[in-house]
Amino acid sequence: MTIATGNVRLEEPKSVCTGTLAPGDWVRFSIRDTGVGIDESVRAHLFEPFFTTKPQGQGTGLGLAMVYGIVNQSGGQVQVESAPGEGTSVNVYLPRHRGGV
Repeated sequence: MTIATGNVRLEEPKSVCTGTLAPGDWVRFSIRDTGVGIDESVRAHLFEPFFTTKPQGQGTGLGLAMVYGIVNQSGGQVQVESAPGEGTSVNVYLPRHRGGV
């Protein structure tokens, strides 16, 4: 697993799976793994409340829905890139604050 942070400057809008990032300065928080990956049919539902791939009674399906809600309320977006057998990369983009503390 790799965790990284960094600043990103966009000159043009960028489409991500939860919306569009406007041009400007963003802070990116990335998590990447080398696991089994996620197929397209599951990726299409990742941020839906109560969606889970776990057996009944073993998961609520609220984790990524909560992440989406918090990031979205903060003016950010989430990008998930994955394919079966290739691991998963999750990038959280938050608007960069340039003011004082």
